Formats: sequence, structure tokens, C-alpha cells
Amino acid sequence: MLALLLVALLLVLGLLAATVLVGLTLTSLVTLVTAPGQLARLLRDRQLRRNHALEHATINVIEERYGPSRLAGLARPDGFLIFGAASPALVLDAAQEGLRRLQRGERQLAIHPRCGTTLIASQLVLAVAFLLTLLLLRQFSLLPFLVGVVAALLLGPRLSPILQRWVTTDARVEDLAITGLQPHLVPVQLPWTSMLVPVPGALLVRTCPKRQEAEAGEGTFTIVTPHAEKYQVGRYRID
Repeated sequence: MLALLLVALLLVLGLLAATVLVGLTLTSLVTLVTAPGQLARLLRDRQLRRNHALEHATINVIEERYGPSRLAGLARPDGFLIFGAASPALVLDAAQEGLRRLQRGERQLAIHPRCGTTLIASQLVLAVAFLLTLLLLRQFSLLPFLVGVVAALLLGPRLSPILQRWVTTDARVEDLAITGLQPHLVPVQLPWTSMLVPVPGALLVRTCPKRQEAEAGEGTFTIVTPHAEKYQVGRYRID
């Protein structure tokens, strides 16, 4: 009876390992096809890459002041989002400082270790290392998987700053302007109406080329306080 249980366990483990390896092979092939296309599309969108650089600079400035944080960001064509526990005044001030420092040539501010580019870089390295090892061995085994994982852990974080520097961000922001800051609003469709609802802990920093700044108007954003007080931060009013 014990021998039968061991055989059944080995069969289950073998089937599981085969499933993982086949799935990883297919995933690696998909990554090799799709990831370069994603990077190429981003490379063609300079405004998005510049907003990505300013998003990183904003978070880097905040973390220089207060240490490591759990803030996250997402670049958009019209600006960038900051997610996390940071006040609107702090985010706006850090974005302004980050923009000034990028314009003075501090390009290292456009690089951040927690960028999603690191995940893409690690996936690419894993896919290439896994498939190359698989082709060399010409058989399914755990070795290609282990080689891919180790390569991703060692080389992914080192490849990410290179991709950020040359592909996913553009620190040349001399003609970029911050036009305002507001809560991140998402549309919600109800049976009887539709409305824009703010996302808790998400702020949208709007940007545009300087030549369009006059058309963008004065930036405003809203915060909820117990006494509904109004403050002035630079030329941006907080209602």
C-alpha cells in the first residue's frame, strides 16, 4: 500500500512539474513576442515617457525627504497618478521640485527601483534564459526553470535602470509644465445616473507642454477637511 502511495505521489508531482514547465514555455514565448512591442509603443510616445520620468522624480523627492515609502505611480498622456498616503500639498510640492531638478539635469531622478519596468525586464530575462537553456538541453527538466529564475533575480533589477533610462522614461522635460493637481476621478454608472467618484489615496498631477500651458488654465484640486478650509499653494489653489 505504501509503495502505491509513493508511486501515485511521484506521478502527481511529475504531472505538476510537466504542467509548470509547459506553461512556463508558453508564457516565455508570449513574453518574447509581446514585451518588445509594449516597450516599442512606449518608446514612440514621448509625452507619456516624460510624464513617467516626472512621476519617478516626484516619488524620489518624497522619499529623499521622508525615507522609503509605499507610494506608487502610473504615467498617463495628460500627467501621472500618485497612489498612497501623501497629502496633495506634498505631492504638488514634490512634483514641482522634481520638475525643476530634472530641468537642471538631474536625470537620475527619472529612475526608480520599484518601477514596473523591473517586472518587464525580469520577465524578459527569465524567458530568454529559460528558452535558451531548454534549447541547449533539448529536454524538459527543472534546470531551465531554475536558470531562468536565477537569471531574472540577478539581471532583471540591473537591466531595469537601462530600460528606464533609454526606453520607458524621458528626462528631457525642459518644455514640460505642471498645470494642476486633483483627485483621481473614475466614472461610476448607476441604473438611474452616472457620476465621477474620487479614488481614495489617488491624486492626478496634470501636465502639458509649456506652449499649451495658457490653454490649460489654472490647476485646482479638492481636499475634504472637517472645516472646509481653503489654502493657497503657489499658484495652485486647494479648495
